[in-house]
Amino acid sequence: MLAVAALFAAPAAAQAVEVTNTNDSGAGSFRDAVGTGGTVTFDPGLGPILLATPLTVPAGVTITDPERNVTVGPAVGFSGGALIRFTGNSSMSGVNVNNHGAPGISVNAGVAATIRQSAIYDVTQPIDLLGGGTSAPTSLKVGQRQADGTLPLSGTVGAPGTVDAYGGDPLGTSPTNWVGSATVSSGSFTLPLSANPPAGGKISATLTTAGGTSEWSAPADVPADITAPIILSARALTTTEVVVTPSEPLVAATVGLSDFSLSMAGKGRTLTRGGIVPGGSRIYLISSEPWKPGEAGSISFVRPGAVSDGAGNVSNSTQPVVVGASPGDFEAPVLDKMKFKPTRICLSKSSRCRHPGTTITFTTSEPGRAVFQIYSNSSRRAGSFVKRLKTDGVQRIKWRGSLHNHKLRAGRYVMEITVTDSVGNTTDDAPYRTFRVVRTSR
Repeated sequence: MLAVAALFAAPAAAQAVEVTNTNDSGAGSFRDAVGTGGTVTFDPGLGPILLATPLTVPAGVTITDPERNVTVGPAVGFSGGALIRFTGNSSMSGVNVNNHGAPGISVNAGVAATIRQSAIYDVTQPIDLLGGGTSAPTSLKVGQRQADGTLPLSGTVGAPGTVDAYGGDPLGTSPTNWVGSATVSSGSFTLPLSANPPAGGKISATLTTAGGTSEWSAPADVPADITAPIILSARALTTTEVVVTPSEPLVAATVGLSDFSLSMAGKGRTLTRGGIVPGGSRIYLISSEPWKPGEAGSISFVRPGAVSDGAGNVSNSTQPVVVGASPGDFEAPVLDKMKFKPTRICLSKSSRCRHPGTTITFTTSEPGRAVFQIYSNSSRRAGSFVKRLKTDGVQRIKWRGSLHNHKLRAGRYVMEITVTDSVGNTTDDAPYRTFRVVRTSR
């Protein structure tokens, strides 16, 4: 009876194995997990995994790191050749790979390996298809910043599938980064990148189809300017005239009175005349409705896409900017005593993280609009957030470690704070402090 029952037993579910250490082999290692098969995940907070010999990935293995924090590279004395070798139909996503002087990944002939959202760098070739396979995208081009804030990547593919884009040079020693993906049809495609490639750098792409992932495409150049122009500052010169300074020179033909909305002392003002200096670095606007001396206001673009810079990037913000009064207050807000508590920040509540986030404390000499700029350890801008300070003195800001609804990745960061007062004066000597985002078990 037991033997008969065994014939009708359900098949065992695919195994899920977590990599818990950075050892080359043995229990808890990446190599051991791949050898076990099934789904391979990674314990939060793992450092670089260094392999002494190539890692063979047989059929039926799904390697995944949704946070894209794990890096696999060669140990000193690595035996040579491709670091990770797919010998059967398997997949890998979110794993960063480097392998100086050799290919990063090889795929045997006849094998359909899916390799997505995996940044590869410091290699002679990111993915080497030993027997041919899916063709890489061609004719890549990064367009100008759009009115909705997106940066488009266009190109051509020979089959429908999913395109993954990577910013940076895979042959260089600096890490590349995944900057977006989209499902595309055969032929020409355009996809909005979800992150910025390095301005003036390189961008490459892969195509993943039912037959597996292609090799990386030939890199294409990223324009040196991919930033949308904004209104940087504005100040009243008289009781009828305002001078506007953009973040970069604007194309004069794209600038008109109807592109701006001016409010002074809480009342909208009609613009009747204006001009732009040669080179596009200043705009002068005149209203037929005067305001009183010392009164401040605000100015904004009336719509996304109102103006364009010389590189073709169009404005995408309609956020009002303070118009400083003249004559009036010319003293910039002074900030000091900035600190974090705690300085090591966990982001998700768990048994190891009972109080996610941190409290930012500082003092300001006057109220205003506070901008908190975040930079990664490599000095790249990670993003910013804004808080309105209603009073001067000590400020305590609770922050959960998110930017634009996205949690920061684990690592070391720098935060800088500036405050702009009601007449447009901005902090001259911005304070900054370092903090670290740490990962915790789910």
